[in-house]
Amino acid sequence: MRRGQTLVEFALVLPMLLVLLLGIVDFGRVFASGITVEALARNSAEAGAQEYLQARRAAAPAQPTGSEYAAVHLRIQEVACEEAKTLANRAMTGATCTMPVIGSCIHDEWGSHCSAPSGTVPSSCSLMASWPPTLASMAGGLPYVQVTTCYQFTTMINLSNLRLPLGWSLSLGEIWLQRERAFTVADY
Repeated sequence: MRRGQTLVEFALVLPMLLVLLLGIVDFGRVFASGITVEALARNSAEAGAQEYLQARRAAAPAQPTGSEYAAVHLRIQEVACEEAKTLANRAMTGATCTMPVIGSCIHDEWGSHCSAPSGTVPSSCSLMASWPPTLASMAGGLPYVQVTTCYQFTTMINLSNLRLPLGWSLSLGEIWLQRERAFTVADY
């Protein structure tokens, strides 16, 4: 009789322990993915700024050409896709990442030169909702490269509107990680 009671108690507690364990694992996964998304935004903005600096020096004193701006955007895409290779939901179309969605802009004295986002921008990506972004004032008059990215992280446990005691609810399944980074082009 006592063993049967223990087995029933274990059967009642086991699902909660599994959800707790998988929640801890998912938290670690989303944290690691967040670090990766941060790195891809920062590193691709820096690579774009370095590429833009080379294009600007080659074109000086004139404005870089459209193909030179396109080369900067391509370099940003290459670096971002390389950084994103460890992300679980990464999707490619040819040599372009479509997940995470990546958008880039070069803001200089000639205006904003933005690429189209690399994939379809979901409504959950608030940073890319009004693409392309408007030109903000250039920091100290210096041009800068801006990279915006949005990544869909899918949890291992997919719970939709789970009702909990005390009127609480829980929804897990998709988490959108968004980052926007700018790198100033300093040409001394």
